[in-house]
Amino acid sequence: MKLNTGIIAAALTPPPLYVCGTPAHGLTLSDVRFLLFGKGPYEKEILYFAEWSKLKAAEGGLPPYLVCVGGGTEALAFFQSRNLTGFIMAEDDDPLVVFSAIQNIFLKYNRLESALVAALRAKAPLREIMNLCAEIFQNHVLLYDTERNLIDYSSRFAPDANVPYWKETLETGKRSELLMAEARKHGANLQAVRMNFTDYVELGPGLPRIMTHQFFEKGNRLLVLTVSETNKPLAVCHMMLLEYVAELLAPNLYALRTATCGNRKGLRDACAAIIAGEPVDPLLLANILASLSWHVDDNYILLLIKFPKEETTSETLARYLHIYERIFPDAIATVYMDCLVLLVHNDSADLMSKCLPQLEKQLVKHKARCGVSFPFNNLLQLDAQYSNAKIALAAAGQDKPISLFGDAITEYIVGRIAAEVPLYPLCNREAIRLYNYDLENGTDLLMTLETYLKHNKSLKAAAAELFIHRSTMTYRLGCIKKLTKINFESARERLHLLLSCIVLRTLGRLKQSAPDVLKQTSVRYPVRRSAQLPDKAAGVKKQVE
Repeated sequence: MKLNTGIIAAALTPPPLYVCGTPAHGLTLSDVRFLLFGKGPYEKEILYFAEWSKLKAAEGGLPPYLVCVGGGTEALAFFQSRNLTGFIMAEDDDPLVVFSAIQNIFLKYNRLESALVAALRAKAPLREIMNLCAEIFQNHVLLYDTERNLIDYSSRFAPDANVPYWKETLETGKRSELLMAEARKHGANLQAVRMNFTDYVELGPGLPRIMTHQFFEKGNRLLVLTVSETNKPLAVCHMMLLEYVAELLAPNLYALRTATCGNRKGLRDACAAIIAGEPVDPLLLANILASLSWHVDDNYILLLIKFPKEETTSETLARYLHIYERIFPDAIATVYMDCLVLLVHNDSADLMSKCLPQLEKQLVKHKARCGVSFPFNNLLQLDAQYSNAKIALAAAGQDKPISLFGDAITEYIVGRIAAEVPLYPLCNREAIRLYNYDLENGTDLLMTLETYLKHNKSLKAAAAELFIHRSTMTYRLGCIKKLTKINFESARERLHLLLSCIVLRTLGRLKQSAPDVLKQTSVRYPVRRSAQLPDKAAGVKKQVE
């Protein structure tokens, strides 16, 4: 990566005493070398290095870009008289240390450039690309669409979440109006520089300097890349660096356009069509997915998000679309009916455990609910998984804003079957015996049995799930064995018992769904009274509770 003298001077520690000439020149410098006097012509891509004791006696032509160690104001006058561009270091700076530091700056930017190019070629997630850009500028980087909606940002060098203007951006998903209002107070006093499609603006005292680059295609503005001063000072010399980075990003960012442009809009439309049961051209879908480095048979999970009625305007949903997309590193959202459908690509247990807490926090802010489908690996299942997410969504509430279909499926299936087939008579009679005993005595033996069977008869695992001591678990099993005649060695009976426990527990929560079934008498299965239990039977209720 080529640099200019301003960028190099800004990156040096300790900083130069004087920066001379026009440090915000084009990115022309690729290396630093010691100046050999009288060995011209000098290369325009090289930053030459000299000590004042030798430079002051120089005659004839000098290179256009020069670093001098020592000389102070005398060296400054020399630079000005020769129209040299460069910088002057302090007299007591070690020349070799300064030379090495400048070399390291070139190496650092070359490494950062290589990392960014590699990420772009690999079509890395947008957040990773934003973070690499942030490393180049050593400041926060943000990407907006033409409507000032925040598409993504770097987690590197991000402001504290409590900084008012950044907090506003995170909550609204748009450029901070608070920051713009503060900047407008300074009016004509704002310091701004424009070059091609890049702007450098000093917003005013106490506010960060910013640089922006606007991406255009065929005369239409598509995106705005912003660098905000949060870590290292920004200066006009960094505008050329932003121009170069934007040139690298442009081909990839055009494929990441917002809801009104390009391939992402195509995928949003395709997802909505699949959910609606409309035909989708497989070849067209494959091409759209390929442009995003996705494939039809990749791993996916669908999230269905519903907002309060007053929030379901088209403008609000369009803004929220970007907010929820950013929670996951590789996802796309679309508005369907009055909900937001969020499709997460290449989900994993680690990814979901990391992102779901952030999702829940955002849902609480918006007073929204979310249903999560089963993980699936074929995008054409989208309509079925949408239905699954709707089922999960129905189970979500204010106290539980996120509901997984895996948690809601049992109640749904049992309820559907119970509406057609009486399930109570199909249950294992020993499970029914425990169910009735629990109803009469307020115990929890049925859940104890279900947990024990679910963990393949592991006392330790079952006790851990029930949050009870292992000895309590052993005692409960002893009571179950005295109340029932269960053959725990029969795999077939264990399966029947486990299914019966699940069905009975679920039917207990669905009395209105199957009232006739639940009203059936259990006279064929008389309940043993507590007098028939062992000496400790009187303590069963207390122990179970």
